[in-house]
Amino acid sequence: MPTPHRYQLQPYAGPKSRFSCPGCKEPRCFTRYVDTETGEQLPDEYGRCDREANCGYALSPYTRPAGGGLSYATATERGERPAAASVAIRKARPAPAPAAVLSIPPEVYQATLTRYEHNNLALLLCQHFGLGVTAELLQRFGLGTSTYWPGACVFWLVDEQGRARGGQVVLYDAGGHTVKEPRRHTTWAHTALAHQFERRGQPLPSWLTEYDQHGQKSPCLFGLPQLASAPPTQPVALVESAKTAIIATPYSSRYVWLATMGLSYLTPERLEPLRGRRIVLFPDAGAYAAWNSRADELRRQGFDVRVSQDLEKMATEEERSAGLDLADVLLREWPGYPPNWDERAEA
Repeated sequence: MPTPHRYQLQPYAGPKSRFSCPGCKEPRCFTRYVDTETGEQLPDEYGRCDREANCGYALSPYTRPAGGGLSYATATERGERPAAASVAIRKARPAPAPAAVLSIPPEVYQATLTRYEHNNLALLLCQHFGLGVTAELLQRFGLGTSTYWPGACVFWLVDEQGRARGGQVVLYDAGGHTVKEPRRHTTWAHTALAHQFERRGQPLPSWLTEYDQHGQKSPCLFGLPQLASAPPTQPVALVESAKTAIIATPYSSRYVWLATMGLSYLTPERLEPLRGRRIVLFPDAGAYAAWNSRADELRRQGFDVRVSQDLEKMATEEERSAGLDLADVLLREWPGYPPNWDERAEA
């Protein structure tokens, strides 16, 4: 069947099918038009930038120049020379001024990196991996201890600059499951801090008031600081839960394990620090279709990403309904840690 238009945007066929934008100059974000009859690409200026919010460059071969004349498509069909394209290019919208980065003060974040004997998740890690590996994991991921609920932990969301941009407080039971009775025991770190000030009858510090009003709950992936020391060729494994990222690390050191903290956070913006790396998504059982759909979107944005079906294949229908995750499998099948792992803690 004939195509409705001879000139169409080039379908995504890997990073090499995306180019530098003539407007914002960003690499691998520009989709060029191709001639469907000849397979040839149109001149460099014809295409669309993927960064619609920050750039907005778009030039169609069917658009007539602002100063008059024929469009590229019409002129080509008539065998005439197209008018200069520059007069028809829609100017890129200026990028908005970057918003102030709100973060948790370092002294607040650092004060939680202790008291692991009162941290249920830290105790679970010791039980399964021993003291040495647990100490490495606590340092690698900057796991915090919260007093909001006795035994709770804090998953700090630290960005590439080392700023604690947010955190999630979770209370686990002895088996590593989130406590859900009488209600689900999860909250955000800034919310827990605000409640503590209110309980003591103290006013909120100005930074907390501003963060509560304007801060992002989950502005980045969990575990990002690991990228600073990871070779560029080391692939990244993405899971939903921060607990799963921690537990999977000693089990498979082939990957840099990071967590999205929720399917809604699996976006190109949050994955930008991973651009250029190989990415493998490990969705919870029953969530493969949703993650695969997000992966398609990420590939269109130039990310090298695939989705693992391992958990989906091994899970029962009941486990899919319950949202079995990789940590559940690893914890129940882990045979026990070698004794020499404890020696690493004493060295």
